[in-house]
This record gives sequence, C-alpha cells and structure tokens, in this order.
Amino acid sequence: MRHGVIQKYAHGRMSLRTRITVSLPADVLAHARAASGGDLSGYVEYVLRAQQLRDAAPALRAWRTRAGDDAEELADLFGAEIL
Repeated sequence: MRHGVIQKYAHGRMSLRTRITVSLPADVLAHARAASGGDLSGYVEYVLRAQQLRDAAPALRAWRTRAGDDAEELADLFGAEIL
C-alpha cells in the first residue's frame, strides 16, 4: 500500500490526511466517482464517517436509554422541573 501524509484545511481547522491507494471493482469505482461530484476523497470520507455512525448506533442507543434512566432518577431526587 502506498501512502503519505498531507494536510488539508477542513471544517475551519487543519487536519492531517494520509494518502492511500485502494483497489476497487470497476463498478464500485464508477459509482463512487459519479456520486462524488468530483471529490472522490471527500465522498469516501463521508461514506466512512456515516458507517462509523451506523456502527456506533447500538452503543449510542444503549447510552441514551441509560441516560434516560438517570434523568428519571434525578427528577425523583430534585423534582421534575430539572428535566
């Protein structure tokens, strides 16, 4: 795998990026290029970050459930007006 570190200004800050080379089936590459609007790297980053969120969803749902239980417990202790 070929790679190198580059810097890119994104979302108001400098971020380190690592250049990599990947191999994709032709049809997947064609779809990604068409969907990317000319920014294939940005598109791949968006897709990977979206997958990270999907992967984290079960843990987030569990946390929200626990946080909801905590909120009910706090309301019992301090009164419903804190919610």
